[in-house]
Amino acid sequence: MRKLVLLACLTALASGSIWTALALAGGPTRTEYVDQLETICKPRAESTARVMRGVSGDIKSRRYKIAAAKFEHADRIFGQTVEAIAPVPRPEGDRSTLARWFEYLDHQERYLRQISTQLRAGNAVKVQHLTAAFIHTGNKANITTLAFGFNYCRFRFSRFS
Repeated sequence: MRKLVLLACLTALASGSIWTALALAGGPTRTEYVDQLETICKPRAESTARVMRGVSGDIKSRRYKIAAAKFEHADRIFGQTVEAIAPVPRPEGDRSTLARWFEYLDHQERYLRQISTQLRAGNAVKVQHLTAAFIHTGNKANITTLAFGFNYCRFRFSRFS
């Protein structure tokens, strides 16, 4: 059986699929997982910060449609990031923790969508409530994965303001 697993891993590596090899071998280590995700998250986190630049000023100046467009763009980036990191094989001992983290990320994505909808409707009070929920959920996601030491995959509200 051991030889069969080793053979499957070597075959997957030879075919160029490191993720398949890691999944067959029982998953990556936490450090390998974090490194893999950080390479995916970094350019997207930087893009989000660029897209969202000045959004709080837009909201204060009641330029809600401009702010809504920025939130919609950030929502697309966020959603694409979650889609890109979701299939990455997870460390075996961390799978339940990471499943909870992905639930929080799904909630955050919904909040981003709702914020842009409420901005388009000009409902500033609802935007404040949704923003508070978005931040709270992001903080819960951070606490869940604190031991991982994420940098770019970690929620930072400063990227969204």
